[in-house]
Amino acid sequence: MIYQRAPSDITETSLRGRILSGMAMATMATLFILETKAYFSKDIASTLSLASNSDIEQRIQLNFNITMMDLPCEYATVDIYSTIGFQKNVTKNVRKFPINEDGVLQQYEARNWHQDDVELWDPAVVETVDDLHSDGEDAISLNEDTFPYAKEEFPFLFVKFYTSNCPNCDDFAPTWEALGEIVTDTSMHLVDEFMEEKGMDTHHYSDEEYEQAVNVMAPVLVTRIDCGAHPAVCNEQRIRAYPTMRLFVDGKVAGDYDGHRTVMELVHWLGHMEANHREPGQLKMQNIMEYASERTLRSEEERKWNDALMSYRAPSPYFFNTTRHPGCQLVGHVMVDTAPGKFLIQAQSFGKTFAAHMTNVSHIVHHFSFGDIEAQDRVQNGGWKGITSKFIRSLHPLDGNVYVSGLHQAYHHHMSVVTTEFGDSHLSKWARDKVRRVYRILSNTQLSTYRTSVVPEAKFSYDLSPIGISYLEVSRNWYDYSTGLLAIIGGTFTVIGMLESSVALFCKRNRYYFS
Repeated sequence: MIYQRAPSDITETSLRGRILSGMAMATMATLFILETKAYFSKDIASTLSLASNSDIEQRIQLNFNITMMDLPCEYATVDIYSTIGFQKNVTKNVRKFPINEDGVLQQYEARNWHQDDVELWDPAVVETVDDLHSDGEDAISLNEDTFPYAKEEFPFLFVKFYTSNCPNCDDFAPTWEALGEIVTDTSMHLVDEFMEEKGMDTHHYSDEEYEQAVNVMAPVLVTRIDCGAHPAVCNEQRIRAYPTMRLFVDGKVAGDYDGHRTVMELVHWLGHMEANHREPGQLKMQNIMEYASERTLRSEEERKWNDALMSYRAPSPYFFNTTRHPGCQLVGHVMVDTAPGKFLIQAQSFGKTFAAHMTNVSHIVHHFSFGDIEAQDRVQNGGWKGITSKFIRSLHPLDGNVYVSGLHQAYHHHMSVVTTEFGDSHLSKWARDKVRRVYRILSNTQLSTYRTSVVPEAKFSYDLSPIGISYLEVSRNWYDYSTGLLAIIGGTFTVIGMLESSVALFCKRNRYYFS
């Protein structure tokens, strides 16, 4: 007989038995709850696999929402190229929304100065520092003694803090000296005009008096301080990066310049700062702008372009001109081949030829992803265990980024696309429609420089990885759950029985010892 039972007349109820029985019931109840909870919960198991031809989609959906900041909708086109074929000027499922200058250029201005793609020197300044110093230094060198004097004597003081071992400072040096030369030449011209208008004889004034008059007419004093030679000044000013261009108004810090390091951009920023600190009748920077334009712009075409550029790209949002340089927001999706390819947004027109140096493909990526948007939302909001915010971000890593390019430049985005599937481990291959498939993007962005004759383009290159990742929901089988319950019951009785036997033996030995 396998299962035997003791007769009731030889069993007895004891306090120890009731305690152990309660412990057994509590233990079994606790383990039963934990086992049941584990049965109804699901774990995530990830696997890497080489996708077969039957699993790979021939075409996938590419979703985009991109604002071209300085490219009108009538010229903005979408092209798709791949190793299999190409699609030119795609219009199906692509919508274009014209963006006026106020909206686009406010974003352009607000974000541009915080990007790492600013021009580091002015290409229009072709002279070297030695050439510019041949007739004297116009960007005056200051030290510990002259710096406080300059702040006290000159209402507007523009200082470049630099070091001799800074490559960016060396590249920027001719541009800064050219700015000082332009300010000096403009001031001298204004003094000469004033003396001529008043009928004053220049021979009756000494060089010192003439220089003093030039300083009075100058709207700003352009200077420089070598932090390697005069570290005390830079430490006092808490200069942490070189070069740092800082403007002092009435001896106090008015702001640091972080924009494009070109003469026109510097002058334009100074004009904006002057408007904030001087009365309308005291503005002088307009004269500097005219001379800077003559000094740095090499053709009439560039001069017209600069006038239009300054009218909408002013540092202050109050100076935007709403009649020029509209942008375009392109929204939609296209079907692309799973072969390596590229998605292009570029300027094209049948009846026009574009000037390469006038084409600006700066853009804002609101959204860029592959695959079904609904599947992405389900994965993101489906409560999958182990799916981190970093993973969700990798589905659209370019979203929210701003890419502002300079002359003959454009940003190229290189992406490796990894197929990622979510499903149940018990699904059979014929139930593939229940698998949620999304695409992770490993991106790398580079600023590319074009030849002067080539029109820049916003390029998004992609390559679908042959290795796929599967995230499967793993749940326990019913027979595993049943086996676990039986093990809990049997194991609990066995352990409690062993414990009861040990306690009984211990009590028996104690009675024998004390008797």
